[in-house]
Amino acid sequence: MDGYILTPIGVIVIAAYSFLIFLITVILRRFVKRFPWIWRGLKRLAVILLLLPWLEEAWISWHFAQACKDAGVKVYRQVEVEGYVDALNPTPRRSVSPGFWHLDKNSLQSFDRAGYLFIENMLDDGGVLHIERQQSGVLATILDRPSIQYRMVYAYQPTPFRTDEPIGWKLEKLERQVIDSKTGEILGKETDFRRVLPTYEALIAGLFGPPIKLCPKPSIPQPPFPQSILKPKKTKLKTLP
Repeated sequence: MDGYILTPIGVIVIAAYSFLIFLITVILRRFVKRFPWIWRGLKRLAVILLLLPWLEEAWISWHFAQACKDAGVKVYRQVEVEGYVDALNPTPRRSVSPGFWHLDKNSLQSFDRAGYLFIENMLDDGGVLHIERQQSGVLATILDRPSIQYRMVYAYQPTPFRTDEPIGWKLEKLERQVIDSKTGEILGKETDFRRVLPTYEALIAGLFGPPIKLCPKPSIPQPPFPQSILKPKKTKLKTLP
């Protein structure tokens, strides 16, 4: 399976775990060999314990492979727009400074690569910071409400900083959606799935960082998001009076 994970650390852990189960079984046999029914039960338990690491990995790998069939960018309907609302991580209003921003060349190029005339960032009080490209920079203004209905949101966000949705044992989904806030229609989405190492290995490997596997793979190119859904409209830049 493509989602299967078995590292050298995992092999060592399973070998040590299996040896321990075998050793305990041999020792206990000396005490229960006079009781055949207990010995039979002990052998069955030992077999189950030996299989547990492999069964856990097989379960995670199979479900990860199934989930990955829905990974990547999906486009349901395209709309041509001058800009959109970024509602992923609302910004505290007290931290924004409206006015004309003289950005450096790299920042302007990053804005231009997105292709939009403006982007509106949601504020924590329901307003938006409207950032619009000008000939020599960007103009930031605060609006009471978004000027356009198309928003980029997380599909799952029960708390401001929790966006990874648990979808099974050791499996998580991170999904961003483009929605029409007036109708609730989902125009498209970008979905990533991740799995972590099984219990027997994560206990050790986790000491060196979060051991995860992702799909789609970073090496597989995906359509640009949200540009593949919200097509940037070619608009002449404005100049300040």
